[in-house]
Amino acid sequence: MLESERLLIRDWQVNDALALHDICLDPQLRRNGVGFYENIRDSRKVIRLWRKQSEMKAIVRKEDKRVVGLIGLGDMNRYSRYKELEIAIAADCRGQGYAAEALQRMLAYAFDALDIAVVAAWVRSHNTACARLLETCGFYHEGTLRRHARDQSDTLCYSILKEEWKGKYDESTGT
Repeated sequence: MLESERLLIRDWQVNDALALHDICLDPQLRRNGVGFYENIRDSRKVIRLWRKQSEMKAIVRKEDKRVVGLIGLGDMNRYSRYKELEIAIAADCRGQGYAAEALQRMLAYAFDALDIAVVAAWVRSHNTACARLLETCGFYHEGTLRRHARDQSDTLCYSILKEEWKGKYDESTGT
């Protein structure tokens, strides 16, 4: 389990299925390409898969133990030290800094504990909030893939290298 000031970033539990389902019903997340599950049973199935992947985590608010989002580092079949970020926050919890707090903690874990070399993120061009989040957290905008997404919107490509992270944040605190 990872911990930040206000959040726990932990493995998924089967009883998180309703929270995951509720988060993924958000039309904005669907428009931005986050997977969604038609029912609670589908959410349970994906959680069972994620429990086998130690790098896919639930974002839980400490104060009330509510699952407020998801964050993960996926294997893109590039090489073992290259991961792709996925992050989503529940609609009613956005704008409170949870995404930045969770992302900074996950990056510290990726670079310090897992010795990841590159964390990449692909964002639909209309998702300006996520693009700002990535830039705020030190990601570099590498370029744009035009009409790349399934909805034919553009995809913005971002990444951060381990040495860039180390140069920006203190290793011991992740800040």
